[in-house]
Amino acid sequence: MPTDIHIVASCTDRKRVPVPPELRLREIHALDIRTRARRWWDQLRTHSHSTAHAQDLYAGDHWCVITELPALAHQAHLRPHLWVASAGYGLIPANTAIRPYSATFSRGHADSVAGNVTTGGTATAHRQWWKALSEESVPASSEPRNISFLAKRNPHARILVVASPSYVAALEDDLRHAAGDLHGPDQLIIISTPSPLATGALAPHWIPSSAHLQAQLGGARLSLHARVARDILQRAQSNANFLDAPRVQKYYDQLIQRSAPPKRYERTPMTDDEVQQFIVRTLRTEALSCSATLRRLRDSGRACEQQRFKRLFTELQERT
Repeated sequence: MPTDIHIVASCTDRKRVPVPPELRLREIHALDIRTRARRWWDQLRTHSHSTAHAQDLYAGDHWCVITELPALAHQAHLRPHLWVASAGYGLIPANTAIRPYSATFSRGHADSVAGNVTTGGTATAHRQWWKALSEESVPASSEPRNISFLAKRNPHARILVVASPSYVAALEDDLRHAAGDLHGPDQLIIISTPSPLATGALAPHWIPSSAHLQAQLGGARLSLHARVARDILQRAQSNANFLDAPRVQKYYDQLIQRSAPPKRYERTPMTDDEVQQFIVRTLRTEALSCSATLRRLRDSGRACEQQRFKRLFTELQERT
């Protein structure tokens, strides 16, 4: 009988349909994180906007690669279950009907979970938010609302987490409990950028998704974690034991050591206003996509992180 593998991927900021203003987390005001989570959930639950399956709502290169993973898991003789780690909805199956929303664990975003938290710190607020969402029921669903319950329900399953450090930090308590509930700790694999968390309790499970791997795996830096996951599942097709966390960790540590340092670009940083002014000037003369406009900006010798640029590009489009 095939082994179950739970693929838990972080959500994306990009959605295929516009997000209504009421479903942007910036509109939910409360200093207490649990009160804010409660008000947010009520807004998600009662809003009149139509729903779509989560897997069809998210967009971008990261999510495009994520959707390839279940088929690759099948080819590795595994039984895949795709889940979304959402800052807006918590843990949900990828086929859950949800409304378009904007909420994130990323810092510096207008819809950041910890955007108006004044006490306790960002990391604490993120963990409290994840726990608060796990206590809310998704309509017409009886699926688990946290990763540790997945492990308890099937301790022989594999769990593959694909997320940025800010999302892993929000899930930290949940992941630690899941590791303890699995039959063996090597069954939990976390793919993320190297960070201080990678040296703590989650260290045995952490697979470094370093920029050094980009030349090996191709694609944009934004989708690198998903591409590492894809590479892991492809290798597992010929070697089932490759899915053990220590074996995977050793392989990518060695691959990073053998790889050339990532190319560094000397570009001038820009403020949000400067970025949006550049976007307006560029789009006046030519209708370009977000990614093409970002390439134009970087070719001019200026700098803006991809996720931040997408947010500013989207905000500008929604105002015009």
